[in-house]
Amino acid sequence: MVGYLYGILGEMGFQYTNRPLRQQKGVSGTNQQEINLGELIIVPQHFFFDEKVKIQWHQNGSLIFNCINEYIGWTEYFLFIKKVINRLTEQKIILGFGRIGIRYISEFPNIDIFDKLNLSFKMSGLNNAISNGNFRIEWQDSYHQIIANIGSKLPISSIIETSEGKAEYVSLIDLDIIVQKLEIVKNESLFELLDDIHTKQKEIFFGLLQDDFLATLNPEYD
Repeated sequence: MVGYLYGILGEMGFQYTNRPLRQQKGVSGTNQQEINLGELIIVPQHFFFDEKVKIQWHQNGSLIFNCINEYIGWTEYFLFIKKVINRLTEQKIILGFGRIGIRYISEFPNIDIFDKLNLSFKMSGLNNAISNGNFRIEWQDSYHQIIANIGSKLPISSIIETSEGKAEYVSLIDLDIIVQKLEIVKNESLFELLDDIHTKQKEIFFGLLQDDFLATLNPEYD
C-alpha cells in the first residue's frame, strides 16, 4: 500500500518519511506491526509531505491530513484535500469512506480562556478563582459527534512567542467533530459532508466565545 501511495503522491510533489510514533500500550490495533518497549509500543508510521501539509497513512486504512506550520485557511486546505482524494480514488487506492472527522486546536497564549467563554463553572466550596484546569465534554448533534477539550492557563515551557515576549501559559480549545458508520462511495458526497462538518465546527467555536473576545480575533466569515 505504501508503495502505491508513494507512486501517486510522489508524482504530486510529496516527499516521504517513515517516523515511529510512540503510543500507550494497547492503543494501537492488533493488526499493525508493533515493537513492544515495556509500557510503550512503537508503531511504524508513514508520512507524505510538502512545505505546507502532511498526509499520514495508518495501517488501519485511515488517511490523516495536517497543516505543518500554520493553518492555511479552509478554502486552500479544502481544495488541497479534494485534489488528493480525487487522485487516489481515480487510481482505485480508495474505494469508499466509513468515517470522517475534522479536528481544530486553537491556542491562546497568556489568556484565561475560562473568562472568555459562554460557559460558567460552579462547585460547592470553591470560593476562589480557578488557577488552571481542563475539561472534556462530548455530545451528539444530529449526526455529528462533537468532542470539546478546553484547557485554561496550562503551564508550558516558554516557547510560544507573543508581542509581549514569551508566553507563561497557554489556553486551548480543541474541537473534534466526527461522522461515522458511513457508506460513502462518491467523492461529491464526501466533500459535501466534509464542508458541512467544517461549518458545524465554526458554529460551535464561535458560539463558545463571548462576542467581545471573538471580535479581538478578527474572524473571517465565508
